[in-house]
Amino acid sequence: MKKHTIILLSIAAVVLTVMSLCTTACKKTSGGVDSGYFYFHFHTNIADSTIGGNPGPDSNTTGSTNPWYYIYDTSGPRILLTVPQFFVSDIQLVNANGSTLSLNNVVVLKGLDSEDYYLCKVPIGTYTSAKFSVGLSGTNNALPPTSLFVTDGITYPVEASMWTGATSTGYYGMVVQGMYDTTAGHTGQNPISFNFELSNSLTSATQVALPARGSAQFPDYILTAGGTQYIHVLCDYGKLLSVINLRTSNQTSVNPLIADTLANNIPNMFRYEE
Repeated sequence: MKKHTIILLSIAAVVLTVMSLCTTACKKTSGGVDSGYFYFHFHTNIADSTIGGNPGPDSNTTGSTNPWYYIYDTSGPRILLTVPQFFVSDIQLVNANGSTLSLNNVVVLKGLDSEDYYLCKVPIGTYTSAKFSVGLSGTNNALPPTSLFVTDGITYPVEASMWTGATSTGYYGMVVQGMYDTTAGHTGQNPISFNFELSNSLTSATQVALPARGSAQFPDYILTAGGTQYIHVLCDYGKLLSVINLRTSNQTSVNPLIADTLANNIPNMFRYEE
């Protein structure tokens, strides 16, 4: 195998956050209902290693052509992520009173470097958890990349890099690309690339339900009038990729069953950061 020089792609922040008002409650209503602001803070990492910025504490910098390798288990390969991105839609906030607030027409495209994504203005109150789907609604998935999504009268571009190239399938709900190094010394020499493209039909069927909060470590989200709350979530690609053998399964185009396996593992990659 030829030696490759690894170049870390500095991926520009890819954000398709819809700054629209939720249909259910997005401003101070005529009935005098006060509201505040909710954000997702998505943090990309592998196991306990942060991706982005400077290399983490367990990255390998000695004898490597590139220091951006992270180990996701004690015997596994070191991973270099170049394109980790996915759509988030069908977002719901669970209120302490037992009701669920659907954030209609809010779509996020989570990229590598961006972390904060504005969601919507919602009524004040105490919120205990959040739910969301990785993928797009059927309506948005049917739009070609030459078109625009329309959200409450606001238009925004379709992300062409997530387009499958086929009108029958629409968009990828998740794309994960990078390289891995299985050398014993983690030298980063001769890495092998991986490319996982998961169709929207696979990912959108999987809902992520974050656990209820209310403990000292994870207190409820108490939203006050004009206030702001951030839902801090870790996106752990180590958890996602741990179900496959990267030596033999590294291209969804070669083995489509990999996509099914990864899609089924999507809920396991998300957990609260704080």
